[in-house]
Amino acid sequence: MNMKDFRYAACCFIAAIMLGSCNDDLTTVGSTIQPPSDLITLYTDTFTMKASTVRLDSVFAKTTTCMLGTIHDPVYGEMKADFLCQFYCQEAFQFSYEPYQGKIDSIALFLMYPASSWYGDSLTPMQATVYPIKETLKKNFYTNENPEIYCDMLNPLGSKVYTAHDNTVSDSIRAITSTSDVNYYTPNIRINMPTSLGQKFYDETINNPSSFASQAAFNTFFPGLYITTTYGSGNLISTVGEYLFLRIYYNTALKDELDRDSLALRVQDFSVTKEVVQINRFQNSNIDALTEQHPDYAYIKSPAGVCAKFVLPTTEISKQLDIHDRYINGFSFNLRFLPSDEWNFALAEPEYLLLLPEDSVKTFFETGIIEDSKTSFISYDPSSATSPSATYYGHSTSTRTYAFGNISALLKAHIDNSPDKDLSIIVVPVNRKYSSSSSSYYSTSTTVYTTEISNSLTLSGVKIRTEDEYMKVIVLSSKFENN
Repeated sequence: MNMKDFRYAACCFIAAIMLGSCNDDLTTVGSTIQPPSDLITLYTDTFTMKASTVRLDSVFAKTTTCMLGTIHDPVYGEMKADFLCQFYCQEAFQFSYEPYQGKIDSIALFLMYPASSWYGDSLTPMQATVYPIKETLKKNFYTNENPEIYCDMLNPLGSKVYTAHDNTVSDSIRAITSTSDVNYYTPNIRINMPTSLGQKFYDETINNPSSFASQAAFNTFFPGLYITTTYGSGNLISTVGEYLFLRIYYNTALKDELDRDSLALRVQDFSVTKEVVQINRFQNSNIDALTEQHPDYAYIKSPAGVCAKFVLPTTEISKQLDIHDRYINGFSFNLRFLPSDEWNFALAEPEYLLLLPEDSVKTFFETGIIEDSKTSFISYDPSSATSPSATYYGHSTSTRTYAFGNISALLKAHIDNSPDKDLSIIVVPVNRKYSSSSSSYYSTSTTVYTTEISNSLTLSGVKIRTEDEYMKVIVLSSKFENN
């Protein structure tokens, strides 16, 4: 029997075993595969992995998603979110109209956000403050940047006390959902800034138009803004950069229908887009307490903060299996988690987790790749494992399980490349975009596949169970013997 036939036969036999009953205490399960001269013996060996909570100070976040606010959790501690951003400028920009007498009336920063896109208490008072950026932002997309490197922290441009749910807006206005209606409302924070800043923009277009010749030139003229909270705790707003813009107000002269002189209000917007740099920052407290070794669970939190690390005893596995004599067929990896804490604003568990070797985390996210089910694995609901759309859900809420399937390819690759070193894997929360396809026009079976994976910027937290019974892992292997 050649190796290809052997592997096929072994896989068939394993499937039969897994469909039937399995005693984890058995060390050897034997069967004979035809022809009679060929014997395949199947083994199940149990090992124990180690778990811990490790610090994750920052994550790669090349994204337009941004968060603002401060929120406290009794378990995970306090997290503060803010961001620095540049603004997009059209090449060779000019004001659409000439301001009356060359004067700008006012300028304001708008931070808009979808209804209900916040965490915590929507009525807690918060204060947002805007600082000018003095140095051109570097393209650093990690979430631990120090804004004081770039900003004038002594001279804020403006501030605003707000609540995520604005009670000054009537329910009748909130009920308008058509964007074509003039009264359509989107929740927002408006921060008025010095009129002199808006005047500076217009004067520059007249006196030094080269400042608007390119995005790089504009960034030198106006490096951007740092938006943070300087008061309040208990609320966190989530939005995207495209919802953030500077609006300059001015009047322009015109003639009415009776040829009388009049003024018309005009606006000029500068928005945050994906073409410019946006740097998200997250500060997490209580990290030292979370990383203390706990016998019953390990913590995973997002955005940033901590994640779970597991050490698989591959050196022991290699020795016990005599890896050159046996073929590893299966190594299923599942994680069980505890229910969320019971309080009004308790963090929910992450939708998806990503499993990958500890030393490949940086490369994985910076290069923008997706899971390959060989060296990286996305979680799924184990109850839908036999369905083509298995990974539509990232975990099971009924059994509180994240399943990653058969990770034996990762195990074998590590043993081949680093036989004297145990395998360390990291499990981190991720945002996952996916699409689906059918095998044919008439097919009712839909396959779900990943199109993009990024570090999760959703507020979440979960305790992964690490008691002894949950740290046991079973390796399925087989040995081919030619009598």
